[in-house]
Amino acid sequence: MIGRLEYLPDFRPITNGGNVTFGNNDNGIIRGYAVLTIGNFFIQKVAYVEGLKNNLISVGELCKAGHRVKFDNAYCYIMTSDRSTCLIKSKSEGTMYPLDVSLIIGKPQLCFPSKAVIEVSWLWHRKLAHLNFRYINNLVTRELI
Repeated sequence: MIGRLEYLPDFRPITNGGNVTFGNNDNGIIRGYAVLTIGNFFIQKVAYVEGLKNNLISVGELCKAGHRVKFDNAYCYIMTSDRSTCLIKSKSEGTMYPLDVSLIIGKPQLCFPSKAVIEVSWLWHRKLAHLNFRYINNLVTRELI
């Protein structure tokens, strides 16, 4: 669920979308749905809820969509189902793991596994003028690419 319409360029309004009850017992109305795209990661059927002050993402829905979600004390990682690529890395703030939705408008922040998968390695090998794979893995490990 998201409360800012400007993050949903393909927004499709609906009538009678239903209500969402917030933690303070206020209600918001579901006005429609869209696909939320962040870099090479997308979330289907994101609800625009009028009056929602914080964007919420359901871990259960991410898992149903075939993603893997991992939490540790510093980050939340949203990965592909085979865990070969980390799509989104979100730093914790206390007990919350906010997803930086400003990435939709700006440059996508992606995280990578410690060693790049072979297809990604060959792609970067070609893009970086046939740079040595050891150097490419070093760049990926240090999150420079």
